[in-house]
Amino acid sequence: MQANNMTFYDVSENVRRRRATVNLSASLGCHRTTYNRRWNKMRATLMKKYDFLSFSEFANESTLKGSPEVDLCSHNFVNRKQLMNDFMMYLVSNTSLSIRDADRVLYGLRFLIPDIPKSIRGVLKTCPSVQPKFIGSGVYYHLGLKTNLLRYVELWLRTTDFDSLHSYLNVDGLSMSKSSNQQLWPMLGRIISPRFSDVFLIGIYGENSKPAEFNDFSADTISEIKEMTDVGLFSDKFNKCIAIRLAAVICDAPARSSVRYTVNHNGKAGCDRCIVVGRRLEGKTTFPNGLYTLRTDDTFRRQTQSIHHQGHSIMETLSINMIVTFTLDPMHMVYFGVTKKLANLWIDLARRRLRNFNSCAIRDINNLISGCLASTPSDFPRKCRTLDFVSAWKASECRLFLLYLGPVILEKTLPQPYYLNFRRLALSMYLLAHPKLHKSVVETAKIELLNFMNEYEWCYGCEHIVYNVHSLQHLPDDVTKL
Repeated sequence: MQANNMTFYDVSENVRRRRATVNLSASLGCHRTTYNRRWNKMRATLMKKYDFLSFSEFANESTLKGSPEVDLCSHNFVNRKQLMNDFMMYLVSNTSLSIRDADRVLYGLRFLIPDIPKSIRGVLKTCPSVQPKFIGSGVYYHLGLKTNLLRYVELWLRTTDFDSLHSYLNVDGLSMSKSSNQQLWPMLGRIISPRFSDVFLIGIYGENSKPAEFNDFSADTISEIKEMTDVGLFSDKFNKCIAIRLAAVICDAPARSSVRYTVNHNGKAGCDRCIVVGRRLEGKTTFPNGLYTLRTDDTFRRQTQSIHHQGHSIMETLSINMIVTFTLDPMHMVYFGVTKKLANLWIDLARRRLRNFNSCAIRDINNLISGCLASTPSDFPRKCRTLDFVSAWKASECRLFLLYLGPVILEKTLPQPYYLNFRRLALSMYLLAHPKLHKSVVETAKIELLNFMNEYEWCYGCEHIVYNVHSLQHLPDDVTKL
């Protein structure tokens, strides 16, 4: 009898709920029963943390049908839409749900709530309208640092109370293609405390070359950082002010010299950390071994070594240490720079049959690397290719070879002094990269790196102590101070 008394509105709402359940369970990749358990668990967690209408209050039409103020399919029903938006933000931020799967979930939820966004980008508001800024012959789009930080602050304040926030800044350039001169220079950010956020885009610059004036390129971002450092980041939603600190600016050597307005890393005074003066040997700028006077924030701002500077950076207006804040980049310096250079030196020595090297040694190394392919676990994103492809090695391959494969497979293939020298480098990098031991063993790693550099000069010659090799002795200082 009850079924016969059901109106067309009741039937359509039941069909809509069933379709939503099927779409949600399919998008989550599970059976409907499993989906119901997951949904109830997430719903209970959400209801415990947020003071909105419960699902039963807006999902039960019989309790709302008689109310003239509430329309289930109306934009005036703010609590229902806001609850679902907050639920999706909570789901994306606390699970590994991809953007595509989140869009599928929203597609299913739209059968229940037609006015929610179709894409998760609309929920997260990650596509703002941005006006271009013309700098020289290029164009710059500033998405905003404050907007990104505020989005994460208001999301995290729902579950955690905190008073300060530390972030990283990254500047780098990349070519659009090999057949053109077009370049993109994105400025990226990431929060590292109180929690780790995803990497977000602050601004992006495009031109046929790198920016002529980095002060103009980074002016908007620096202005935001200076404002938030002075007065903090205020959230109207939670009536709370968060202290902001720029923990580090991460760049490779060319970008770091451009941002700080210093000479390139291959210049005579190219070292970022000490006042050593290099010399030209065999077409390369080399730096003699030894301990030299370290640069400080004060000496940098006063430009006591004039040949190191090419102007004043807008970064100097911030309350940061111009030496320590600009960290050395181990990916480019150690893995790309030193590891690849060592491999190329071995190949060159074997080709010329010098220092007890021969082609058999390189062949044996290649065979051992190939033998490790089948047993390399999936924890590593790439499997290491042979030395024949060393020029095309990715950073993950260089890291795998330096820290894991090299100390084992090189023991019987390299001459003893060269193997011991490589092992010192591998041990030092392993200690500095260890997530728990790096603070307690930093002095040991520093001694090992100094010994490595002395042995390196004896093995390969002073003409091969280039910027990347010289800067190894400064890496432990970054681990200590950051």
